[in-house]
Amino acid sequence: MKTSIKSKLFLITYGIILAFVLGLIILNNTFLEKYYIRTRERSLLEAFSDVSKVEVYDEDLSQIVYEIEKDYNVDIQILKELLSTENPFEEGVITRLPPPYVRLYGNQFSINDGIISDIMLEFKNQVDGFTSDQVKPIDVDDDNLAYLMEINVKENDRDNEFQLLSLCVAIPQNNQLNHYYILTVTVQSIRDSVAVFNGFTIVIGFIFMIISGALMYFISYRFTNPLLQINQVAKAIANMNFENKVDVQSNDEFGDLGRNINLMSTQLEASIRELQLANAKLANDIELKNKIDAMRKEFIANASHELKTPISLILGYCEALKLPDLDKATSEEYLNIIMDESNKMNRLVMQLLKISQLESGFTEPQFSQFPIKDLIDETIRFFSILFEEKQVILQINSGDEEVESDFDQLQTVLTNFIANALHHLDESRLIRIDCLEETDGWLKIIVFNSGKNIPESEMERIWESFYKVDKARTRSYGGQGLGLSIAKTTLLNLGHRYGVKNEPGGVAFYFEIKKKNQTIND
Repeated sequence: MKTSIKSKLFLITYGIILAFVLGLIILNNTFLEKYYIRTRERSLLEAFSDVSKVEVYDEDLSQIVYEIEKDYNVDIQILKELLSTENPFEEGVITRLPPPYVRLYGNQFSINDGIISDIMLEFKNQVDGFTSDQVKPIDVDDDNLAYLMEINVKENDRDNEFQLLSLCVAIPQNNQLNHYYILTVTVQSIRDSVAVFNGFTIVIGFIFMIISGALMYFISYRFTNPLLQINQVAKAIANMNFENKVDVQSNDEFGDLGRNINLMSTQLEASIRELQLANAKLANDIELKNKIDAMRKEFIANASHELKTPISLILGYCEALKLPDLDKATSEEYLNIIMDESNKMNRLVMQLLKISQLESGFTEPQFSQFPIKDLIDETIRFFSILFEEKQVILQINSGDEEVESDFDQLQTVLTNFIANALHHLDESRLIRIDCLEETDGWLKIIVFNSGKNIPESEMERIWESFYKVDKARTRSYGGQGLGLSIAKTTLLNLGHRYGVKNEPGGVAFYFEIKKKNQTIND
């Protein structure tokens, strides 16, 4: 049989309340009296602590002690021991205060002489070594004897007995006699208070159970009603119906759950629409994959093409060297050609290896601070002979700004940019290197060469490996189309910006680097 959550919540909560009330009643009946007695014992000790500070011959003694009695709800008697050889403590003989003792505070009406005699007799028995289960010594200070006792006493004119909780303390005086402080409270008053409290607890517990039962039934209904509504909306969502919404106005967990259900419904509806769009995107991804596969095949074909020509030449000239009757000059020419083609293949392989190392992160940048002018000047020296041979008009506009980067890797980039500029010079033969400070803290290094503009459709592809704008792949300058690819990968690893743009009369390649003490934003 299916039990609703409302019934479960009501029964569990009501059961916990019932168990708490019953437990409280049982604990009160079992332990409250003992606890109350211990509390009253502490009250006797605290009252003695206060009254012992009062000088017994103080003219305000009665008023002070009376206030202490009211504060702690105890009866206090103060006795002064008199010099006497008589033994007044013979059980069953004394019914009034014996002559060796006189009251300094207290009277016959609050505690009669017979009760005082019983207490003093029990105190003397303890001093003489006669122990009792109803009496225990109490440590009030080092010099005073004190006993806490529960004794049964009888009124002089009545036959009924009652139990008394008493604290008796003897304080020695200079004349070797004692002052006795007797503080009492009736155990029956404690039991009466406990009984009244237990009875009150039972009545209040019964009333509380009735009220809490009705209240819990109402609360369980209010508590579970939002859950029922949420359950209906969830079923509708399971059936792909997203029109129904949860109408929960509370600002608690149920309100959060209702809003989240509504949010889930909205997002799920949107996700289904997005899924339909994702199918179209998947087709685009498949097309992109095919394009990447085509690029990979093109890369292999390009690499094979670049290696095929020198290998064919090497094989051809090696066969020619086998021919008889070759003079020494011809043989040396053939060997020089073979060595030249071998060096081209070696450069190609080393460039491919460098690209692989950069893309895999194998080569880590070694950052240092240096003036940008040193980088430009040192790189220009590598091309001094080529500049003279090609009669290049070189213009350099650089400052003394310091930057932080990998000097060697940045020099590789600048070398590739200058080499690319040399390969594409026109009859003006102008190469210009500018160093410009951007407003956002970047330093822009531009390598411009006079020549033909790059077609806009080719702008993105020139950074690809083996790609050349010249589809004829001329070998006139020995390039393989890897320089710009190496430059791009290096700049990405260093976190620098780069690009290319057509300008009137030529093309400008550039990279941007943060100046010293500037943070690089990837």
